[in-house]
Amino acid sequence: MARPVSFDEQVRANLPEVQNSAEFSDDQLWLTFYLSGSPERLQEVSEALDSGGWVNVDGWEFAFLYPKVQVEKSVEAILNVAEAAQELCARHGVEILIMDADTSPDVERSRFVTLYAR
Repeated sequence: MARPVSFDEQVRANLPEVQNSAEFSDDQLWLTFYLSGSPERLQEVSEALDSGGWVNVDGWEFAFLYPKVQVEKSVEAILNVAEAAQELCARHGVEILIMDADTSPDVERSRFVTLYAR
């Protein structure tokens, strides 16, 4: 079966794995975005996300950024955050490569499900 094409379709297709997983038992989850772009543009995105309460917004100097934000575990909440991130990235010429749902902001402890992959 081919991967759904649009961002929305991929998230909707992959979210049941999160909703049915015992590892994602909380009503909240963390979204991690894998961003790519020039350091200057990533810095602008980083500053905007930081002001919105996102974590892990440093490291843009190396052309990649992996910001995280905690959201309600619902299609609507995830899509709202994702669409806002897409708009911000598009304005700054930054590409979203992957979006994961994570159980924790701690990379070493977190379990994840990929919700979107370019």
